[in-house]
Amino acid sequence: MAIRKFRKNMKPVIWVVTIFFLISLIAGYAMSFRSSSANTQLAFKLNGKKVTMVEAHRSMAIMSENYKRYLGTNIDPELMNTIAFNELINRNLLLEMADKLKVKVSGSEVSAQMDQIKAAFPDKEQFKSALLSQGYTTKTLENEIRENLILQKTSEAITQGVQVTPEEIDEYYADYKYTMFQGKPLEEVKTQIEQALKMQKGAEAYAKDMSEARAKMKLEDLDKNFDAYVEKEAFEFDGVKVSNVEFDKRVLNTLAMTKGDLEGAKELAKSSIESEIKLLKASEAKGIKVDSVLPLDLQVANAVKELYSKLKSEVTYTQNDLKEFFEENQLNYDTLESADANIAILKVQPTESDDQKAKEKAEDLLKKVNKDNFAEMAKNFSDGPSGPTGGALGTFKKGDMVKPFEDAAFAGTPGEIYPEVVKTQFGYHIIFVQEKDDKAETVTASHILIIPEPSEETINSKDAQIAQIVKDLTDKTITFDDLKNDKDIVFSEKIDGITKEGYIPGLGYNEELAKAIYDSKIGDVGFIKDQKDFIIYKKDSQTDEKKADFQEFENQVKTDYINAKAQEALKEIELSTQNTEN
Repeated sequence: MAIRKFRKNMKPVIWVVTIFFLISLIAGYAMSFRSSSANTQLAFKLNGKKVTMVEAHRSMAIMSENYKRYLGTNIDPELMNTIAFNELINRNLLLEMADKLKVKVSGSEVSAQMDQIKAAFPDKEQFKSALLSQGYTTKTLENEIRENLILQKTSEAITQGVQVTPEEIDEYYADYKYTMFQGKPLEEVKTQIEQALKMQKGAEAYAKDMSEARAKMKLEDLDKNFDAYVEKEAFEFDGVKVSNVEFDKRVLNTLAMTKGDLEGAKELAKSSIESEIKLLKASEAKGIKVDSVLPLDLQVANAVKELYSKLKSEVTYTQNDLKEFFEENQLNYDTLESADANIAILKVQPTESDDQKAKEKAEDLLKKVNKDNFAEMAKNFSDGPSGPTGGALGTFKKGDMVKPFEDAAFAGTPGEIYPEVVKTQFGYHIIFVQEKDDKAETVTASHILIIPEPSEETINSKDAQIAQIVKDLTDKTITFDDLKNDKDIVFSEKIDGITKEGYIPGLGYNEELAKAIYDSKIGDVGFIKDQKDFIIYKKDSQTDEKKADFQEFENQVKTDYINAKAQEALKEIELSTQNTEN
């Protein structure tokens, strides 16, 4: 998980694209530092490297906005600033690691990224304006792109540099043989295991390298504006020191649980960290030792992993224990009745005639609707999801809606219905412009949406096409993979585990389709009409219900028994730490 988060944060798409899509939100940071003096004003020196105020504020603003995109805007700014400042430190330390690893980025790689950014703008002038609003020049943007590519390559180099032993692969396979790998042989999943282990060990290697780098770093000439954000001890519990960075990250992740209550989030975060420290100490009491250089969350994760392995090794059992466990969990081992089939869905699209009927319906409604009856008309006639609420769309700004709808809404008169039916990719809209705020560039509106639907005539016209597809599949002149190239086919996959009750994995419940598949013979091709669509199927196999035999599943039962008992023991340890007096 940690390496995935790390790589996600380092990828150029996060750093660079965010700069331009969040211009309106963070322009203020750059605007404050446009003067020539600000370009050289020092924020701090890290291991002798100068970081200017512009660089610091811009990077912190971008990182803060990334968090806000996922966690909402009502986040305590001091939390954000502490986390963002320390991520800026990590970014610069990672660049130092890149130098040691001799990571290089070519000019062509930078140019390719630059071209992608330029392509997102209608013309050169808008691109230049975007650069200016963020305090960039073409050269400084290129430098940042280069750094981002270096960071990405460095994260990959750290992961690739770790070694995975055969013993680790065997242990991982034994842990997940009957769960994740569903009993598949080791050779079949070996590559998958190696990749998973490399990711895990890569995350730990990065975390350890970063912790050691932070412990050795020299942070000098720090501007007083950043004093409050430097990593320091937030509190100590049972001999373990918790930094403000670790604590603030936990608070940030806890805010959603407390619905934005900051003090409540702090209490919950502190309590959860203390519980983890207790678990860490309980693991140490069991002889488990973890690398104290690692961040606390990784220390706890490693301790729990090692503790769980130890608890499994301590589980004892008799043959009678295993048989009782098997009988208590019989359903987990029984083979349930199921069928496998290839399934394709042909979506019937409306014709020009169907589209014209929808347009005429919308135009007829436009003549009858007014601002007083709009909500009731929307409830009665709108095909859109907002229909039941009177068509209300709330307040939106430019860029939130598809272009034709947006153009009409912003051109409309407040308190009036737009005089024409507006066509978009979704259908035909009747728009009631309720309010406009020219200064904020927002509109509050409702709409009635009429979606063109295929008529019975259109649906029936597909009969010949369906019959030909069924024939070609039966004659094996085409395959279900070939159907993916058909513009009318919106889905074509092999689906396993279809139940007789009608559950189709990935598609939900469809009793009619399941019955058709079960009633057919292996290899049979058929179809059903499903509302306005056609579903084509070919039955591949069927597995009958079968009661499990203990001897057949003995090895899996043994593994499941050991895991269950180890989980019970781990749960007891966790509960005991929660009940321990501070």
